[in-house]
Amino acid sequence: MGAFDPHLFLALVLSPLLVRAAWVTLWVAAASQAIGIAIGLGAGAMLLAGHRLPRAVAWTYSWLFRGTPLLAQILFFYAVLPQLDVHLDIVATGLLAMGLNEGARMGEIVRAGLMSVPGEQREAAAALGLHRWQGFVLIVVPQALRAALPAVGNNFSYMIKATSLLSVIAFAELLRTSQQLAQSLSRPLEVYCAAAAWYLVLISAWTTIQHMMERRLARADAGGRAAPTARRGTEHSQLAAGRLLPREEPGGPARDAVIAARGLSKRMGGMPVLDGIDLVVRRGEVVVIVGPSGSGKSTLLRALNWLDPPDSGRVEIEGRDIAFRSSRSGRPVPRRAAEIDRQRQRIGMVFQRFNLFPHMTACDNVAVGLRRLRGTKMQAARARALDLLARFGLQDKAAAFPHELSGGQRQRVAIARALAMDPIALLFDEPTSALDPETVKEVLDAMEDLARTGTTMIVVTHELGFARRVADRIVVMEQGRIVAEASPRSDRRKGDEAAAAPGAAAIAVGPANPGPLPGRI
Repeated sequence: MGAFDPHLFLALVLSPLLVRAAWVTLWVAAASQAIGIAIGLGAGAMLLAGHRLPRAVAWTYSWLFRGTPLLAQILFFYAVLPQLDVHLDIVATGLLAMGLNEGARMGEIVRAGLMSVPGEQREAAAALGLHRWQGFVLIVVPQALRAALPAVGNNFSYMIKATSLLSVIAFAELLRTSQQLAQSLSRPLEVYCAAAAWYLVLISAWTTIQHMMERRLARADAGGRAAPTARRGTEHSQLAAGRLLPREEPGGPARDAVIAARGLSKRMGGMPVLDGIDLVVRRGEVVVIVGPSGSGKSTLLRALNWLDPPDSGRVEIEGRDIAFRSSRSGRPVPRRAAEIDRQRQRIGMVFQRFNLFPHMTACDNVAVGLRRLRGTKMQAARARALDLLARFGLQDKAAAFPHELSGGQRQRVAIARALAMDPIALLFDEPTSALDPETVKEVLDAMEDLARTGTTMIVVTHELGFARRVADRIVVMEQGRIVAEASPRSDRRKGDEAAAAPGAAAIAVGPANPGPLPGRI
């Protein structure tokens, strides 16, 4: 055989025969990977389905193709399909075997990627009014892709090398071509080294592309999530002392009611979380809900836009039931999911932990609802988003991703996103409890500005100072019930009048000079 000939090696590497074989190897691997991804997306979703049948079908497919060797599958399709009167050429047979084999692995990768996306991201998409499939495609899949990309990249590297197994059915890929060259030239060392060099080139090129994609998709929150700083306790009783009004029985639907909850009840683990809640919020009103942890405040808020449907009761949005319609016989009939989504678009929601979409910039977070739900053109949607960001002092953060923003900035972006849809009311679920004390003020200032402009707001919070300054009504919940209501603005007017008269200290609205108000409860 003689010594290694570097000149022959270089000539073989650059020979049109091996270059063409390397190209065939690459496109076959890419096509097989594409087939596998398409199958894997469906299989991964089926593995997480709520019904047993799709889960069983996906599990059986995964078990069969992951449990048998790829070489055996290639030979099976090559030998058995003609006997079933299914005639495929060698290329189609190889793509079918490799694509099905890859689909089984991709199903597990997709399942892992989907499971890595927090449920709160789906909730944020639903609260925006995105249909389930819109939320899946626009919000869940991009984040799942980021988590799954390293495994997908590793699989594609494997697919490039696995094409060599097609040589058993005489498919002229890189290994088969190098075998033929080695036999004809009687120089196997140089030929196989040239083939190995091409495999290394293909794998190295893909590895570089993969790393570039990973950097582009890297949207992880660098700072992590701040621990809640609110002090949870029963100090809401301090607010109630001498200031709360008796709970009034709700009357009929108010003419200017924006949101009306009627008899909302819900149980979790056998315990009542909501126990016959009645609440009417009128246009331009700011209602603040307070109470100890576990009293049902957040559950009530999530029931108002049907993110967490109650077991019984109804919610009306400007007089229209959000979840049911009346049949001809007068019986309530559940609305379609698309109808509920359209109703949700009319109610903005701001979450405790921001729930911004980490793969989108601040501007895109604000504009996504306009573009996908209202059909607004990109330029107009971005202009609206930039106006809202400027309103909250974030015009210079339009191109920043969520992980590049402080907690207060993220929450203001979340408020801007909710406002972009021109909602008739805003729901705030403890918007400052996940913030550092230094950033609480900027969010409260933004909310107070909204209150001054007449925005209808329902706010779950532990910020008593904010509640006293802004609220038209303060609602106190305990053990799933509304136990009392306060009208701080009316109390302030009474306090001002009493302060000018003798014996003001006798008015039962609290001490004449209570001192600094507690910041949180």
